[in-house]
Amino acid sequence: MNCLQSSELTRAILSSAGIGLWMIELDEGKPPRMYADKALLLTLGLPEETLPEDLYNLWCNNVDLSYYEGFAEFVDQMTRGSMSEVEYAWNHQSRGVIFLKNYGGRNNEYTRGVRLEGCSMEVTEQVEFKMHLRELDQYSDIANTLGDGFDSIYYVDINDNSFIEFNAQGAVKTLDAENCKNFFEGLEQILEKTVYRDDWNAVKDFVNKDRMLHGLENDRTVSVSFRFFIDGQLVFYRLKAAKTPDSDNHIVVTLENVNEEELAKAERKAAANRDMAVISGLSDDFGCVVYVDYETLSEVLYRFDPLFEKLVPGWSKIDNFGKRLDVLVNTIVHPGDREAFCAATEPSKVLDAVEREHIYFVNFRLQVDGEDIYYQIKFVKDENSKNHVIAGFHSVDAETKREMASLEKAELANKAKSAFLFNMSHDIRTPLNAMIGFTDMAVKNIDDKAKALDCLSKSKLSSEHLLSLINDVLDMSRIESGKVELDLNPVDLDENGEDLVPMLKSLAEKKNVHFEFNRHDIQNRYVYVDFLRMNQVLINVVSNAVKYTPSGGSVVVDISQVPSQREGYGLYQFVIKDTGIGMSPEYQQHLFDEFSRERTSTVSKQQGTGLGLAITKRIVDMMEGSIDVESKVGVGSSFTIRIPMRIQENPEAVEQMRFAHSEQESVSFEGFRVLVVEDNELNLEISKDILESAGVIVESASDGSVAVECLREKGPDYYDCILMDIQMPVMDGFEATRAIRKMFPDKRVPIIALSANAFDEDRRKSLEAGMDGHLAKPVVIAQLEDALKKYLRH
Repeated sequence: MNCLQSSELTRAILSSAGIGLWMIELDEGKPPRMYADKALLLTLGLPEETLPEDLYNLWCNNVDLSYYEGFAEFVDQMTRGSMSEVEYAWNHQSRGVIFLKNYGGRNNEYTRGVRLEGCSMEVTEQVEFKMHLRELDQYSDIANTLGDGFDSIYYVDINDNSFIEFNAQGAVKTLDAENCKNFFEGLEQILEKTVYRDDWNAVKDFVNKDRMLHGLENDRTVSVSFRFFIDGQLVFYRLKAAKTPDSDNHIVVTLENVNEEELAKAERKAAANRDMAVISGLSDDFGCVVYVDYETLSEVLYRFDPLFEKLVPGWSKIDNFGKRLDVLVNTIVHPGDREAFCAATEPSKVLDAVEREHIYFVNFRLQVDGEDIYYQIKFVKDENSKNHVIAGFHSVDAETKREMASLEKAELANKAKSAFLFNMSHDIRTPLNAMIGFTDMAVKNIDDKAKALDCLSKSKLSSEHLLSLINDVLDMSRIESGKVELDLNPVDLDENGEDLVPMLKSLAEKKNVHFEFNRHDIQNRYVYVDFLRMNQVLINVVSNAVKYTPSGGSVVVDISQVPSQREGYGLYQFVIKDTGIGMSPEYQQHLFDEFSRERTSTVSKQQGTGLGLAITKRIVDMMEGSIDVESKVGVGSSFTIRIPMRIQENPEAVEQMRFAHSEQESVSFEGFRVLVVEDNELNLEISKDILESAGVIVESASDGSVAVECLREKGPDYYDCILMDIQMPVMDGFEATRAIRKMFPDKRVPIIALSANAFDEDRRKSLEAGMDGHLAKPVVIAQLEDALKKYLRH
């Protein structure tokens, strides 16, 4: 630096002589740095604040390619300790090519690395003087001296536009000075025929005399690069105009092939664009990206989001990474994170982390206007330079808060499931206890028929309650997995209501609750709806109303048709009001959540899974309907359900179904032979008892393979019906059914599935396997009798 700190007088003398001073430091492990005085920076057209690392790159990268080998040798000789000099062309940002002459050598007193010191002077005028034509008798010498690098050189008199051309190499047709009296017009005419169309406007402007001379008023040279079509390829050329030092009335215009130079520039530009594109593409979600020298904490800022300037005014002007972090931690880093942030970003910690892992993350919170914003610094090691790291700041607020919400939701779900398991543990054990207890009592009082029957009746009620609990859990699981589909059938709403009333009324009467059912304003009673699911909705809501209404209270069900905006559909409203215990506003927000109950059954004395209303809500949603509730603790609740239903165009179909249903005749099962395929002995015993009590002759098979052998041995006419379990060892019910159908393709003995697989998809699988019907366990005697009536014929 001493050579750049000369006295002002010395610098003034050197500057007036056009001499600039420079110094280059080439220290191991650091990027090259170049320092220059104002005179040299002014010559190079660079601002005084140019960073040393950038100055060295700019100085080297703008050396004209044709001079670069000599320039590199100049630097190499100085590095080896020899004084050296070089003359070379340098691409000035605004003036185009200028010529510089450098003198310099190595400072051997510098021990931290290599320091080169020297001076530069501009010799553009001297070099271009060689190309200028001062006297006519010097043309040949100048042509021999300068012509090797040019296709054509023109010496132009700007007073009369006359010119002399020499050393034409054929890129364009030679201008004929005798026949072409105006250089500018003649050159325009010649170039227009060969210049690439996309470049022509720029060339035309350049060869305009007034524009060219105006340009030369401000600069010693002006130029334009363009492309010729030569042998079917585009080749870069340059037209350059320069003042002559010997005359104010003459200029020199040169035409030279610069294809290699332009292609090299294009490649450098493309590479730079690719680098910037990569940086930009990889850092799109980074608000700030800096390149940090962790030895000095100096930095190069690559990307900066104006948002940071709003959060921390002046942050963009910081040029030291340590200061950048200090300002950040003292302004908007959350107070609770400041100590950990400082420890995590300590230089030795960062360098050690990126050395081991290559990438290192520091997470922290910003506190802006009282809101916490989650942020992260991503540190990446520069593998090509020791102690250099890329640091990117970016927001991880959205994903962090999303993860936190997911964790919170999962925690709430876990709490709900824990509460569910607690409740279910109690609620399942309660009917189980009753079943076991009453069964034991019945055994002990077997001789007291009345007592035994009473115990068994209560045990049966408990078993039915237990089954409803299990069905609720399974139903909810299937709805959530998307396995439940609506089965739309033609329905008469009046008939459906009449079927429901006795059952709902019976529920209320058992608790001494007054029950009232009203139906009015039904203009379209014939609709398409999944009436089983619709009934499930009503039963769930009404049974809840009855359950939580004390003795002496009332439950009112009101069904009506309200105006619908949907063409071809009616909108049906079901209002269920009770005078029960009501619900708190807080609980109403979670009323339709899974496993939700305001009180456990141990407190409320009301048993259930807490799934009934959740199932109801899912079914109503599937039907594209709505369910709303109004409730007040100690007063009661009112549920309003609205369901759109497609109106039947042919209501006679429902009447026909009703007629067919009402004409079912009673059937005697006496003498019919049924094969029961069942691997569980207890289930087999129950089925046999039911069937034999109805007069059926029962034979059994322990699995599907035994059943197939029985049919093979006795033939398809031996059995009147087969009750087939599904899940069995050796051969399951599906496989056995397919084997029987294949064995007797012309004879179809009725096969009814009798399985614990109770869902719609299970029923569908049974029919696809070739069965005629599907009954779910536990066996309901009435359903079994209906199935036998259908398939057993006289």
